[in-house]
Amino acid sequence: MKGLTSKLRIGEKIALGFGVVGLIFLGVIWHYHASLHSVLADYRRLNDVYGARQSFAFEIEQHLGGMRTAEERFLGTRDLSFVSAVEQEAAALTTAAKGLAQVDAESGESARKIEMLAGDFLERFKAIVEGWRVKGLDEDAGLQGAFRDRAHELEARAGNYNVDRPYLLLLQIRRGEKDLGLRREARYQGKVEGLVVELAAAVASSSLPAALKQELGAEIETYGATFGTYAGEVLAQQGNPAGKGPFRDAAHRIEDLLEANYVPDLEVKILQLRRREKDYLLRGDDRYVAMVQEIAAGIRAQIAGSRIADSEKAELQSLLEGYQRDFLALVEQDRLIALRTAEMYQAADRITPLAQANLAQANQVMAEMTEQIARTSAASARLNLIIAACATALGILFAYLITTMIVRPVRDMAGLLDRLTYENPTERVPTAAGGRDEINDMAISLNTMADHKATFFNWWRASMQEAISLRDLHQAGNATEQFEAAEELRTATLSKMQQINNLRGKIRRNTKQILEVADRAGQDGSAVRAEEGARLRTAAAGIDTLLDVLEED
Repeated sequence: MKGLTSKLRIGEKIALGFGVVGLIFLGVIWHYHASLHSVLADYRRLNDVYGARQSFAFEIEQHLGGMRTAEERFLGTRDLSFVSAVEQEAAALTTAAKGLAQVDAESGESARKIEMLAGDFLERFKAIVEGWRVKGLDEDAGLQGAFRDRAHELEARAGNYNVDRPYLLLLQIRRGEKDLGLRREARYQGKVEGLVVELAAAVASSSLPAALKQELGAEIETYGATFGTYAGEVLAQQGNPAGKGPFRDAAHRIEDLLEANYVPDLEVKILQLRRREKDYLLRGDDRYVAMVQEIAAGIRAQIAGSRIADSEKAELQSLLEGYQRDFLALVEQDRLIALRTAEMYQAADRITPLAQANLAQANQVMAEMTEQIARTSAASARLNLIIAACATALGILFAYLITTMIVRPVRDMAGLLDRLTYENPTERVPTAAGGRDEINDMAISLNTMADHKATFFNWWRASMQEAISLRDLHQAGNATEQFEAAEELRTATLSKMQQINNLRGKIRRNTKQILEVADRAGQDGSAVRAEEGARLRTAAAGIDTLLDVLEED
């Protein structure tokens, strides 16, 4: 670690420290944004999938409601503009179902069923519309208009056979005629003559054909004229009271004419028929259909039993059969419309549970995913806090290590300088060879200075010892003192020789460094770099110093 850090300058160490701390916090920020991106991705998926399912489910229910509303308005008004509204809502519902099918696989099956049911709904509705076209969108169209036309014609023709009032008056006239013959009282003559006037008025105001009215009017006039003669004879006690005469023949002719154009209660029966028809149209109860058929059968029997002409019977029977056929066809169309309506409602009722089930499932999954995202977000927030705390602690630790690596050598150098001022210390500040650290360079320089001081001090001490030994040798009075002085001189000389050998080794090392730098400079081909030049100058200065020492010796 020390060798690695010695390769860096102080500024590079500080920059490295800040860079590492910055990277740590960038890692924290990256982790925070990764967590945030994960949460956002979960919410995006929640919105894209289950939010879309909710949206399509609401849209399906909305268009289904629009379809049913337009369909109900058509059934209420038979306005064809609502048909296109149903088709538009059905198309929009189908589009929403196709969109739901593309959300995810879970919604695909429900969406296909909804699309199929929407098609069934529209198909049944179109069948209902066609049924109403056949039945008649209003009272003048379709089957309804057809049987109404025949019913109106029957009603109009029934007026031609409504002789109930004239026939009743004729019967009363004949009774008064008999009373006159039996009782011979003048009041019966007045009664019959009054009834004859009423009969003439009733015929004139009836809806009988004009020719028949004219013929009946002539016969009534004949009856009135001949009856007066008969009444005069009866009251004068001269005539035959048996009641025979021209007036009687005229009465028979009138009766024959009335019976030839008389179907009993035809107009009343037709009104009853129309009443039950209206009851069915109003209430849709099948029991009124049976009533219509029963009344029609009675009318058919009355027509068949009447004395009207066969051609007229055939015409009336044909009108009645046509009316009954169209009415029963309308009833059948009502049955088909009711069947298609029930099928249509069944299809619609099956769409709603599918849409609601899809919506409920989407709501449930959204709730579960929201809770899961909340738990994940809380755990991620706690993890982010732990990572931020660890990153802060790691940053502080790394800053402490960088500061320690910078401050500790400075503190060691300060201690060495302090001891170097008053002592000749033997310890040195640890350094790294080839380091680029300024503090390492300062330590090398300080160690060199300490080495130089030690060299000069040892050389000075050895020189002093040599000088003292020479002095003692010259001043020795006997052989023992001379021997001791010679030994000290030899020791001092050996010490200086050892120092010279040490200096010689340092010179070799410095020379080797110079040669290495020179070789690199020769191989580079470019200008010598500043740091290599500094090392050359340091080595050269060391050689000069050593040479100075040797020269002094």
